[in-house]
Formats: sequence, C-alpha cells, structure tokens
Amino acid sequence: MEAQVLESVGAKFDHAAHAVLSIRAVLPIYRDLLGGTLEGGGFNPWGGHLAIQFVYPGGGRIELLEPTQADAPSVGNFLARNPRGGLHHLTFKVADLEVAMGELAKLGIEPFGTLTESDNWKETYLHPRQTGGVLIQLAQAGPGIPPPLHQPLEEILDEAETRRQAATPGGATPGGATPGGATPGGATPGGATPGGATPGGAA
Repeated sequence: MEAQVLESVGAKFDHAAHAVLSIRAVLPIYRDLLGGTLEGGGFNPWGGHLAIQFVYPGGGRIELLEPTQADAPSVGNFLARNPRGGLHHLTFKVADLEVAMGELAKLGIEPFGTLTESDNWKETYLHPRQTGGVLIQLAQAGPGIPPPLHQPLEEILDEAETRRQAATPGGATPGGATPGGATPGGATPGGATPGGATPGGAA
C-alpha cells in the first residue's frame, strides 16, 4: 500500500473515543488525574448517547461516550460486549470525505456506515477487521464541531441519567450494556455531537 494515502487528502488524527457506562464515574481519571479541559459535546439523539470531549496539554483529545438509552445504536452493542467500557473508535478528520473515499476505493478498501446527508458532518468507517482490531472513523466536519456546552457538566450528566431511565422499561437504570440491534446505517449524527455517532456493532 502506498504510504500516506489519506495524508495526501488532508487526513489528520482528531481524537480517540472511549465508551463508558457513566462519564461521571471516569471524570476523576480523564479530567482530574490526566488534566483534561472540557472542550464541548452534547446529546446525540440518533446515536442514543452523550458525547463529551476533553483536550489535553499538547492538543490531544479524548471523547467520552455514554449511552442515554439501553439499546443505543452507537455504543449499546459495544458496551454489551465490554461492560467495563473501552476504546470505541479513533477519528481522523478529512477535508473532503468523498475524495478520501475515492482514494480508499483505489486501494480496494471498502468502508461502511457512510453518512453524507448532513452538510455539517459526513462520516464513514473502516471495520476493525481491516485495521488490526480498532474501529476507525473518517469524518468531514463543519465549523463548531464539537459544539460548546451550554449547561454545567453536572447538569448534563444528570440529564443523561434521566434520559436513560426514561428509555428503560420500568425506569430502572440499565447497565447501559444491552444489544440494540445496532447497524452501521443506524448510527447517525443527529446534529448534536456527530463525532460520537459510530456503529455500535462494528468493534
């Protein structure tokens, strides 16, 4: 394979996404211990999750994903298999997703879960079978992604818990780790935090 294929179309590593049952539970690590500064995020109604991004000294970013419904299309299946959470995907941003996919096609690489309907967020994925075991997201993002938070983080985390309870039969808080029958096509941006809308059944 020719070296630096996607670099030639402007691909840049953007962030690593860690799916967890509770963002609040891991704040002592990602915010307090590691020194992450809250950058932005929000709810993704189509993916059924909350995404929060932290930026670190040197510019690295980590996105935390928490389900807001038991069968979250984005992370439900992943957390069913990995109830302690774990690395969900790596995101590389490109200037033009269509051009990037053209370069992949030249190499015989077929991505999946491609979504191009939104002008502000377009995405596709490389399956873990193609990448040595990790889901890779290629994304074309508009300005203001991720959006800033307009509420205190604690209020947003409380709202995530409320949504999860409301979406669960009987109101019980699920382990967050229930298979949702997720398909790549069902993991869509939803306009809130596109970077977190990833195929939950892929990893």
